[in-house]
Amino acid sequence: LLSEIPRWSCSKLEAAILVTKTMSFAAVDDRDAEASILEPHDGSAIQGVVDVSSPVKGPDGDDFKLGVEDEEEEDELIPTEKKADGEFFKDDYGEGLKRFPGIFGGIVDDYKRRLPWYWTDIWDDAMNRKTPAAALMMFLATFCSTVALGSAIDRATNGSIGIAEYLLMNGVAGMAHSLFGCQPLLILRPTGPITLMITQIYSLSNSLQVDFYTLLAWTGWGIGIWMTLIAAFELSRHIAMLTTFAHDVFACFVSSIYVVDGIKGIVSRFEGTDALQEASPVFALMISLWLIFVAFVLSFLRNHSHLLPKQVRFLLADYALGIATITATALSFSYGGRVSVDRLPVADTDSLVGWVEPSPTADRAWPVNMFTTEKAWLAAIMGFVVSIPITIFFYFDQNFSSLLCQVDEMGLRKGKYYHTSLWWMGIFNFACPMFGFPFVTGSLPHSPQMVKALRNDEVTRGENGPAVSENRIAPFIMYSAILFSYLLFAGIIELIPVAAADAVLIFVGLEGIIDTRLFERLPVLITPDNEIDPANSSVACAARKFTLLQLLVLGAGWGLNFTPAALAFPLVIACLVPIRFYLLPWMFTQRELRILDSEDKDVKEGKPTADKKMKDEKSF
Repeated sequence: LLSEIPRWSCSKLEAAILVTKTMSFAAVDDRDAEASILEPHDGSAIQGVVDVSSPVKGPDGDDFKLGVEDEEEEDELIPTEKKADGEFFKDDYGEGLKRFPGIFGGIVDDYKRRLPWYWTDIWDDAMNRKTPAAALMMFLATFCSTVALGSAIDRATNGSIGIAEYLLMNGVAGMAHSLFGCQPLLILRPTGPITLMITQIYSLSNSLQVDFYTLLAWTGWGIGIWMTLIAAFELSRHIAMLTTFAHDVFACFVSSIYVVDGIKGIVSRFEGTDALQEASPVFALMISLWLIFVAFVLSFLRNHSHLLPKQVRFLLADYALGIATITATALSFSYGGRVSVDRLPVADTDSLVGWVEPSPTADRAWPVNMFTTEKAWLAAIMGFVVSIPITIFFYFDQNFSSLLCQVDEMGLRKGKYYHTSLWWMGIFNFACPMFGFPFVTGSLPHSPQMVKALRNDEVTRGENGPAVSENRIAPFIMYSAILFSYLLFAGIIELIPVAAADAVLIFVGLEGIIDTRLFERLPVLITPDNEIDPANSSVACAARKFTLLQLLVLGAGWGLNFTPAALAFPLVIACLVPIRFYLLPWMFTQRELRILDSEDKDVKEGKPTADKKMKDEKSF
């Protein structure tokens, strides 16, 4: 029998075991068993035991076929086919991602699981040195980028919304979520994509000749209602279906928005500038380049063990953005008054430190008139229409942020929570735009950074590495500092040059892009095949196709953004689901997808796993 079976197994011993299994399956009818086993080369002898349709390379370089166990492992890693019960969308994807009878069952379950931890959240796990350190580090990272985005939206909307609204929204909503949300370590704020969406809403209001704030408020109502419905029916659970393919495309798209906003700010200073004023934009460019340079140099120290002691390197890397912003601000004063420097407009104050009465950026009252402005009915209709694609984007943005800060590698022990976070975002986005505030959602890469900042290297918990001091006090301190930076230190914020704010956006965006597998795989596009895998050219071909497809989807999102249908760009993000589950299995073999699109750390790095020896997969 062994001589009749092709070498689809790593060893004859394994082949003999599978033959024995085949004989036992066929033993119900001796004549059928004899006929099925002795069919020599068509593969039917081992039908149901091994899939002979997909030859791959074994550790010894010879072809072999994947067995049932391999097939099941691939099905776990890459769920491209319907399960045995015929279901594509499931009711249970694991902790925090389950469907409950009726409505709001997921929210109730989240609070049932989290409330027993509340005392440890505010006391036991908060009273340690990591809490103030993490709060300070994340304050600098979040504050700098929020101020930069506020400066960008101020320019884009001609002063309709600015830094004041961004800081107040970030502080108040964040403090509420850190105290009452189920996952307080999730960082929420007005993000780069939100800035882009508000810019598009502002353009739409001008085209429709409706009041911008009225349109913004009605859009917020629509978003709040849709997000509440999503949370009520636990639809966030389906985010578990998406794999690295979608994660990388989405992360690159979000990060590229920051880069584009920053570059726009730099370029705009050179437009309409005469020869006598040329020094000002050039000096601003120098400030921007200096901040980016310092921030990247300090960030890279984390991974260079031959430079400085470990504690010093990590300290400088943690506060890289804050240090870079301070040095860039100091540089902006180097020429005194000889070169004009645009600085951040925050509040009308003459002192560096002092209480500032919260006031809108524009000359208006806080409450928005939603019903009596001109064409308010049109603003209401268009607001609900526009809210649909924006909610689709928020679904991915919010849930990706929750997913990436709660993966097993993070080492969190108090559970995973999705439905309550989305529900709270719906509440904030329903209520706050009625006062002219921007939307908020979970932030990348800040949410995973908060978890990492709370890791205690002195305490470990099993295979997940350092323990995390999960608490509510660290994020609460961070958001409080953001709020009071506006209320008490608006004069100090106004010292920061606008050029530094633009550079912060570029740095945050580039750092997010560099951290993706898509960026790491870009060199394969120009690397010769024999440099990737001399023995198998299909390796390079598959990697190129996969990378080019991701770039194509990314380009489609940006292409739509420059059309009159710009607010529909979230639909491109939604297309990641059918692309992953229908197009990719048609373009790639299961083995290629398991390597290129696996969440498993060992597979991603090409290392042999305990159950499979994959020596030739490192080339991917």
